[in-house]
Amino acid sequence: MKLCITAAGNDIQAATDAAFGRAPWFVLVDTESGATQGIENTTAQAAQGAGIAAAQTMTEHGVNAVLTGRLGPKAKAALEASGIEMYEGLDSSTVGEALKQFRAGKYGHSGQPQSQAATDPSSPSLDSSSAQCQGPGAVRVQGSGYGQGQGQGRGRGKGGCGCGNGTGKGQGRRRGQ
Repeated sequence: MKLCITAAGNDIQAATDAAFGRAPWFVLVDTESGATQGIENTTAQAAQGAGIAAAQTMTEHGVNAVLTGRLGPKAKAALEASGIEMYEGLDSSTVGEALKQFRAGKYGHSGQPQSQAATDPSSPSLDSSSAQCQGPGAVRVQGSGYGQGQGQGRGRGKGGCGCGNGTGKGQGRRRGQ
């Protein structure tokens, strides 16, 4: 697994950083081989969108999981959409210590990638109807949307004085998305 630990420096001896999008460095660790790679977070000082940009960096580098102090809602959504696992609650320590604690199971899963949520029948977010579906194609999608409608109103009015007053009913079809 390729794990990203947010840090103040670029190696395993660096201090951890609790921020995700604003962390100056990402230390990528191959949890099987122990190989590390430091990546500078070039968008840490961005006026806005640092979390989303950091999530994009994770995707570009093939990261499987992120360990950080806290994730903002936009970064969390971007990581989830990319299928990247999220672990929060990173304490102040070194990247090496954080890795040891991660391997010991100290950090809780703070989000579940969509693909895992769809295939994990024990997931609390699944209702009983979707829990029956299994396999890689079993994805439950919820959403909302809006579109433009076109109706055919058939109103009736009362009047006679010129001001008009009426009610109507119409039917329409939804266009768009």
